Amino acid sequence: MFANLLPFRRRPSPASDRLFVQEVKVSRPLPRSRRSEVLIVVGWFLIALKTGLTFWLVERYQMPFNAWWIVLPTYVCAGLCTWVYWRRN
Repeated sequence: MFANLLPFRRRPSPASDRLFVQEVKVSRPLPRSRRSEVLIVVGWFLIALKTGLTFWLVERYQMPFNAWWIVLPTYVCAGLCTWVYWRRN
């Protein structure tokens, strides 16, 4: 609970006792979805295509930055999403 730092105090309402948790029910986790796993694999395939295309474009048009500035955040975010999906159970 946070302290009330105001100079006046309010009295707690009689309903405040009912705000506490009365019961917790835990259900079994949902099974993995085949469709989600296929989407993850397709997504990684598209990321691989994007990586190749990005490196080729940066080299072809002699852009003044490294292609890893585009590719690395993509891999980090995709890896995090994949890790969260696999570790959710």
